[in-house]
Amino acid sequence: MHYSLYYESFKNDDFKAAKGDLAWVLEHAPGFPKKDDRNFRRQYKLYAGLAKATSKKSKRRAYLDSAATVLATAPTKMGTLGLSFDAHAWEVYRGRFLQQYGSALPDRPDGLKTATAHYRKAFELAPSEVDPYYVRQVIQHCLDTDRQEEALAFLNTVEAERGSDPKVQKIVASAREEIFGKNPQAQIKYLKEQYEAHPDSAGIMRSLFDAYVKQGNVSKASELAPRLLKTNPPAKTVRKIAEMRLDDGRSQEALEAYDQAVEQGATLKAQDHFNRGRAHRQLNNFSKAQSAYRKSIEMDPSYAEAYVGIGDLYTQAVNTCSQDELGRSDKAVYWTAVDQYKQAIEADSSIAAVANSKIESYRKVFPTEEDIFYRNDWKKDGRVTIGDGCYSWINETTTVRPAP
Repeated sequence: MHYSLYYESFKNDDFKAAKGDLAWVLEHAPGFPKKDDRNFRRQYKLYAGLAKATSKKSKRRAYLDSAATVLATAPTKMGTLGLSFDAHAWEVYRGRFLQQYGSALPDRPDGLKTATAHYRKAFELAPSEVDPYYVRQVIQHCLDTDRQEEALAFLNTVEAERGSDPKVQKIVASAREEIFGKNPQAQIKYLKEQYEAHPDSAGIMRSLFDAYVKQGNVSKASELAPRLLKTNPPAKTVRKIAEMRLDDGRSQEALEAYDQAVEQGATLKAQDHFNRGRAHRQLNNFSKAQSAYRKSIEMDPSYAEAYVGIGDLYTQAVNTCSQDELGRSDKAVYWTAVDQYKQAIEADSSIAAVANSKIESYRKVFPTEEDIFYRNDWKKDGRVTIGDGCYSWINETTTVRPAP
């Protein structure tokens, strides 16, 4: 009778009417009718409902204190009585109550901690049962209180237990991104641990490589690169490895990386061809360097650096071919170099300072009036093709003009 009376009032939110009969049931038949936790559950909800309904501050506080006491003590009582209940569910009840009313309860009874502490305990008790919302609350609390290491450790646990849940996966990925955005070293530490645990994982290896690159840790990225290349990484990653090797003076290895990118179906961009030109130039493969620079310009006519690259290539060729003394044919090559620097300025005026400096330097070593006079095939302001002997690969037509 008391059960029916209180339940009828309770389900209609008439908590005041239900209060007395529910108290009788809890004293005389707490497990009625199925030896479970329903009566204790309804008692804490009843007090929370009464608190919400009253406009008097003192009564509201008293009701909330009563609800808190039920939440703190009910699991122990139910255990003693042999009633069935889900421990993790009661941790969630505690967390939800404290999340909603915690600020109004400065003095909490023993057994109640913080909302997120109870959500975390619920996850520990039944990781597959806890709603992702509560998982997110635990993580967010760690982030808000600047406990990144704790957050990362919990994220690892969550991933291990619920990694196949799409909603949980999204929460984990978002939280890690937030942490790593603020603390790059935490990302490195995490990825290193993952790599050590899964040394054959191409995805982890690539993420660690990208993290090293982002932080400017070229030595560590370079150390990882050979193993990474064996996993056939995306063309973007191969390009980055090629650039690193080029900057590090390992030109042949840079070219091999670009070749691998092409083999994997990548389409090289203007910058890639420019970098290949740099690599071939470092190896004194002048003809191949020239072809690569020209390919860069073909793909992007405004790529002024490629024109400068060709000009520098021609001046380097003079140093290689002339040996100890500049002959007339050697000096003529500077005509073609200056032509390239001028084209660079036409392609992009922002490079004018660099190009003009080179122009002024190399104009001074053009053939002299006397040099032009003694060459039967040269005529001032006439056209001549540079492409004999050591310079056969240049094959550029230029204008004959004397040094100023």
